[in-house]
Amino acid sequence: MISCNSGIFCWDLKVGRTLDVIIDAVDEEGATGRSKADAPEIDGEVFLRDAGHLTVGDIVPVTIEDADDHDLYGVPV
Repeated sequence: MISCNSGIFCWDLKVGRTLDVIIDAVDEEGATGRSKADAPEIDGEVFLRDAGHLTVGDIVPVTIEDADDHDLYGVPV
């Protein structure tokens, strides 16, 4: 489990890691999904670039490249 220290967002600690992500939506710009620890419509999303080949429902490994206060940004491995 990742613990957070004061001044560090938990999302920031995931940058550089690879997470399994379930794909919720795919469009011409990429895909969005969530990690197994995230609830749809409640927790943040994982936004994927270079992911137009994926299908809704796929579970894929994703390298997390960036994070903001709520969401993660990555690329399928």
